[in-house]
Amino acid sequence: MSIGKTRRTLLSIALTGAGSLVVTMVAPALAQSTSDSGSRPRPLPDMLDYMVRTLGPPRQAQLVSAEEAATYKDCVPPRLIRFWQEHGRGSYLDGMYWICDPAPFRAVLDLVFKDDPEFDSADMTAVSYTAFGDLKVWDRIRANMIVHFATSQVFCPRESSHIDQFTGKRFPDDYMIGTTVGIVKSQFAPSELAFLASAKERLGPLAAGEIYGFFPALQLGGAYAVENQRRVRAAEHFMLLAQLAPMSLVELTQPEPPRFPYGRQKVVRQIGRQR
Repeated sequence: MSIGKTRRTLLSIALTGAGSLVVTMVAPALAQSTSDSGSRPRPLPDMLDYMVRTLGPPRQAQLVSAEEAATYKDCVPPRLIRFWQEHGRGSYLDGMYWICDPAPFRAVLDLVFKDDPEFDSADMTAVSYTAFGDLKVWDRIRANMIVHFATSQVFCPRESSHIDQFTGKRFPDDYMIGTTVGIVKSQFAPSELAFLASAKERLGPLAAGEIYGFFPALQLGGAYAVENQRRVRAAEHFMLLAQLAPMSLVELTQPEPPRFPYGRQKVVRQIGRQR
């Protein structure tokens, strides 16, 4: 595959990623709807509970002990800790999505956000990742963030998306961690799931802490093809990709229907020390 074609593929990945970003906005949008009487807001949905009811508990799950959970009480909202203890950390959708142990990704976040004037990795905790390199992060100040390692991009929703229009206040953290970690199957395109199936057939299923990495990396002109993949440790591969190209902060523009009903991705600036 040519470098030009690979770059077009990367753009396609980025746009697909925008779809997953939209999913993090679906539950807040539902929360803004009213009851049948139109006078009171409906209760805030619990997306983690919805995920378990619709997709089942995570597979390959490892329950979190009370001792380990206590070490994260000031890092993530109680709702996620309760999920870890009740259902464990594990995979969904045949290994496409993993609720993860945050510890291996501590150094990754420190590297990505080193010397950034706006973001502090000390406020961040990795909470989940996808089989092809998207890391979801909980930020104690900014709530949900996503690092797209395949496209060297960081997405941070605008603060306005965290405000309940009925109360004028920020949504509770327990609610927002649910919209960050909870998933629905439709947020992954059929082509992504088919690509995952091909990768599994060729390389075997992922274990906890693994992803399918591309060699050469896409940032270096590598082809988006199953035959160019290897099973690798996620944290180590993310460290490598974070050093190949500068990370860019991106945001969604205002909606532009009908072509861009949720807006377009716009590059804001480079992550890290400003030059």
